Amino acid sequence: MENLTTEDYVARIASATPLQLVIISYELVIKYIEDAEKCIDNKKMFEFNLNKSRAFLDDLKNSLDMSYEVSKNLMSLYNYVSQQISYYMFNQKIEYANEAKKVVNELLDGWRAIENEEKDKTPLMENTQQLYAGLTYNKSGQLSEYVETDAKRGFKA
Repeated sequence: MENLTTEDYVARIASATPLQLVIISYELVIKYIEDAEKCIDNKKMFEFNLNKSRAFLDDLKNSLDMSYEVSKNLMSLYNYVSQQISYYMFNQKIEYANEAKKVVNELLDGWRAIENEEKDKTPLMENTQQLYAGLTYNKSGQLSEYVETDAKRGFKA
């Protein structure tokens, strides 16, 4: 996994789609397990990283819509991963960390495949309006809005 900083994750999260947020959550579960492995001799940091990993896993659990069968299956996998993280925290045996990462990596690969399929789809509408907006400060120090639109918009016939 690439070595991203906190700032990199913040930037990715700020512009992420819901699907990308799921992918980032999986990446962070793995990242915190790996960070825990690096500081296994520092009990406080070791537990901190594993608790962060479980916190992201809990976010994934809480976002499930249990009216779907796939959500029930994902919940079972999330519970299994959480159990492996707990075993790792208390026993400090690397096989538990490896098992948790293995399951999360397999799920991550599946979500990335879905993301790639979404990228390959053609847009629903073409030649639609592009809108760019932002906030700027004018010369007097007051906050001003800025909106730019593309004049060539509409549906192609």
